[in-house]
Amino acid sequence: MAKDLRTYLEEINDRLLVVDKEVDIHSNLAAYSAQSPSPIMFTNIKGYPRWKMCDILFKNRECQAKALGVLPKNVVPEMAKRLEKPGQCKIVETGPIKELKMLYDDVDLTKLPIPIHSNVNKGPYITSGMCVTRDPDIGIRNVAFLRNQVKSRNTTGFMIAGGHTWENLSKYEQRNQPMPMAVVIGHHPLYEVAAAFRGSIDLDEFELASSLLGEPVELVRCETIDLEVPAYAEIVLEGTVPPRVREPEGPFCEFTNYYVAQADNPIFTVSGMTMRDDAIYRNIQTPRFTDHQAIASLPREAHIFARLKDVEGGLDIHDVHTPPWGGSFLVVVQMTAHFEGQARTAVLAALSTANFMPKIVIVVDDDVDIYAAEDLIWAVCTRANPQTDVFVINNMRIYPMDLSCPEISPPGERHWQRIGGKMGIDATKPSTFRAEERKKFERALPLGFGLNLSDILD
Repeated sequence: MAKDLRTYLEEINDRLLVVDKEVDIHSNLAAYSAQSPSPIMFTNIKGYPRWKMCDILFKNRECQAKALGVLPKNVVPEMAKRLEKPGQCKIVETGPIKELKMLYDDVDLTKLPIPIHSNVNKGPYITSGMCVTRDPDIGIRNVAFLRNQVKSRNTTGFMIAGGHTWENLSKYEQRNQPMPMAVVIGHHPLYEVAAAFRGSIDLDEFELASSLLGEPVELVRCETIDLEVPAYAEIVLEGTVPPRVREPEGPFCEFTNYYVAQADNPIFTVSGMTMRDDAIYRNIQTPRFTDHQAIASLPREAHIFARLKDVEGGLDIHDVHTPPWGGSFLVVVQMTAHFEGQARTAVLAALSTANFMPKIVIVVDDDVDIYAAEDLIWAVCTRANPQTDVFVINNMRIYPMDLSCPEISPPGERHWQRIGGKMGIDATKPSTFRAEERKKFERALPLGFGLNLSDILD
């Protein structure tokens, strides 16, 4: 059986919080979802009696480990290995996604339980949509996460922050042709990780999903456009993006936890909706520190991990983490420096990868828990000398949603961009080359460290 959202929900069933009390997508679901520390399923949605909605599926390392079938400590190395080579896709005649079909005049987005995410959002937003397009020149599919604001029963407005979707749209607009696009809602989280990966123009993210899943991805053809979508998805919207049409879209509460980018953006005209008969709506709540950061960060962590393993013939890297509370702009590298300057080398390498989101890199030793904020801040405060161990690189390209840096080209344009500084912090002990000095930074631990208090509690 193909891996999909349902097989994943079975794997994390022991962690799944099921809410049977009524919730309202227009008033309170966002608040409840944002507070959940674990995967959550809402089974009683006001006005949508047949629907279930899930969220917070991939936020923590334990759930990521379940998805990959490894121990939590091996998530990043395993992900790095699986990102090395794309897998395969195969076209099949049909699948569960074709159980219900609503085409053309029967399309009605209001029949989906699409929530309002914050108090300033202009209506409901699809936040989990994996948007599928195709390069008209080379024929390669691209899959990307794009927010979609529901504007009517059959139209949305969506924002593109650069990347290959912009490239594809530009090529269609040069031909004065509408761009076919499909929006896939609900699948195994590793599909979402693949969609969030920033690779080369010739990378098909569905083939990457195949590698992550360890099995071929089965695709079916759309009903109204010339594109292929996963056969075991929950919901698919299909339609076209008309050339050079822009309408106001936003504001929206982005993963940065700010209201970002109200602009004139492209629109998507939906010509078909296909779904499972008992489809589960996959939501990704924003704001707060939720799934979006984890889904986008994991492939970035793996990419940085692999890159650092190659620098200087291979740095001694233990782990890489992009904490969700760092707004996706903070990277923490756990390593052992055996030569002077290696921590700084790690900073520079982590700031110059395929993804330009990292803005601050902190490097620590393996005795620091990089998943505990208090441990990380302790290391920075007690092992970093700001005069020598903190450095800033000026005039770097900054992710366009980072409001802390000046904008030099506005949203709604192909070259939306900001420029600013990037920072490195060396919070490591002296390298192993300076063994005697390194010993001074050995952590003081309580007698019996490693024992568990719960063992002596009733």
